[in-house]
Order: sequence, then structure tokens, then C-alpha cells
Amino acid sequence: MFAENRKISIRQLQMLLLLDCFGTAVLFLPAELAEISGRGCFFAALLGGLGVSAASLLLTAVGRRMPNGTVVDWCRSVCGNGIGTILLLGLAGKLLLDGMLELRIFSEIICRFMLPATPVWVLSLVLLLVAGALAAQGTECRGRTAEILFFLVAIPLLLVLLAVAASTRYARVLPLALPSPSGIGAGLAEMSIVFRGLVFLYFIYPDLKKPVGFAVWKGCLLITAVVTVIVLLCLANYGEGMLAAKLLPTLQMLERVSFTGVFLTRQDLLLLWFWMASAVLFLSGVVFFGSLLGTQLCRQAEKKRKLWLWVVLAALFALSFLPESLMEAQRLRLAVSPWLNLAYLVGLPVLLLLLGRKGEKKDV
Repeated sequence: MFAENRKISIRQLQMLLLLDCFGTAVLFLPAELAEISGRGCFFAALLGGLGVSAASLLLTAVGRRMPNGTVVDWCRSVCGNGIGTILLLGLAGKLLLDGMLELRIFSEIICRFMLPATPVWVLSLVLLLVAGALAAQGTECRGRTAEILFFLVAIPLLLVLLAVAASTRYARVLPLALPSPSGIGAGLAEMSIVFRGLVFLYFIYPDLKKPVGFAVWKGCLLITAVVTVIVLLCLANYGEGMLAAKLLPTLQMLERVSFTGVFLTRQDLLLLWFWMASAVLFLSGVVFFGSLLGTQLCRQAEKKRKLWLWVVLAALFALSFLPESLMEAQRLRLAVSPWLNLAYLVGLPVLLLLLGRKGEKKDV
């Protein structure tokens, strides 16, 4: 049975957002931006993050107008059953795509760096089972887990980043260069992938103890700042040419600093532990909200969510093996995810706000 723990605080929401958004995309991000924007890659990350942070205000505005419903209620009341159902099916597809790509990419990374003798399907299955168990406990359990993991993981990671920053020479960053228009577009596209956790805001408002205010926007600004610093440090350590050629520059950058002691001897494993926490939390969100979406879309009782949980888990496991390799999965994400993010992080909120206002005027 599902636990009925459905209320979380604003602080828990912010920590969930931080961990949900720090997925595997950040591992590839510095190299991909350096390839397009050169020395202006960290400016591209900054501008892209600010742009996506502004888009979060749209989702917050929709939630303020309809605080007691989810996206299913919003779409059906504003767009009608037909168009609303089509939009919701697209959202379900986005959730499954984001989840299966995160699952496949992270499983491949773990297999490559930590457990080379373990089959990818075993790692994927273990991650999904842990995520499913967490999802079955409700939103409050996810919020409390995020609170615990944030302090256990973020503080050591911050210490490593500070050590990297202190030992880095910044000559490779100079002279400063601004990204081209295509570089800014790439920054927006890449950062929209980083902020994939924003899609959960479509479901979360009924579960909040207090109105969200600007908490989501502030969390997005913090994520933007941290990601920009990571890209800047990667650029300063490698230079634009070498950085563009690397596969996972964020991991390799953190290996450059040596700590005494056991816990921080392998900074790359520390970072992978951070991303493991992020991956499990994000996948649990996909499973939880995917099962909720399926139940509400089919107008079924709450008790049917257990069945939908297993459906989502099975779909994620099967779909994760469609890409043949790590790089093919990443190429698929770069080709498809930015367009879906544009549609559902910008297009759908604008549509709901405009049609909702039009409906209010008719009622008057």
C-alpha cells in the first residue's frame, strides 16, 4: 500500500529541487558548452540558467492560480478533455524519456567507473527498485530523504569544489569572451536539461504546507550559480580545447585535488555518490508522479496507484535499453529533451495562464 505522506515544507521542496536538478547532465555540460562557446562557456551556462530560472516563475504563477489541483485538473479545466488529454500524454512521455535516459546514462557511468564487472541491467534494476520503494512512501518521504542527503553530500562536495578553486590558475579563462547567439541558445538548451526537476512542480502544489512564493526561483538561482562555477573551474583547469574533448570533465576535474584521509581520497567516487543520490531521488519522482498522472488521467481511484507504480517501473526499465550506448543516450537527450522542455516548462504554463485568464474574463 502507498503511504499517505503527502505534505512537505518549502525548505524540503527547495532541497528536492536542488537534488533533482543535479543529474548526469552536469557531468557532460562543461565539455558540450566549451565545444560551442569556447571561453564563453561559463557565461553561456550563466545566461542559460537565468533564462530557465525565469521560466520557473511561470510554473509558480500557474500553481498560485490553481493551488489545489495538479496539471491534470489544470489542463482539463482550461483546455478541455480532448486537447487536455493530448497535452497530458505528452507530459507522460516527457517524464518517461527523462527518467529512462537518466537511468541508462547513470547506470553506464557506474558500470564504467565503479563496477565494470556488473551488467548494466543489474545496476538499472537496483536503482529502479530503490527509487520505487522511495516513491511508494509518498512525497513527505522524498522530502525528508532530500533533507538528509543534502547535508551528507552537498557539504563534502562543496569542500572539494573550494579546494579545486583554491588550487586552480585562471589564466586559461582570459581574455574573457562572451558567447555567440548560438552559444547562448546552446546554454539555454543545456541548462533546460539540468533543470528537468522543474516538471514535478506540475504535481506538487497540493502537497505544500505553505504557498511557494519565490522559493523555487531562489533555488533555481542557486543551482545556476553552482553549475556556472563548475563550468568555470573546468575551463580554468583544462582550457577550451582540451575541455571540449573530454567526456566527463566534472569528474576528472575533481580528481586533480588530493585530500588526506579515507573519506575524500577518491573525489570522483564522492561525486558519483552525490549523483547516485540525485539519480535515485529523481527516478523516485518520475515513478511517484508518473503513477499519479496515470491514475488521474484514467480517472481511477487512489488505490490504483500501486498498479501504475509497477507500470512506470517496467516502462522505465524497458525503455532504458533503447539507446545502444552511453553516448547514444546522451545524443538522444541533447536532440529531444530541450524541445520537450521548451514545450512543457515554457509553452504549457503560458498556455494555461492565457486561457485561464480568458476564462476568468468570460465568467465576469
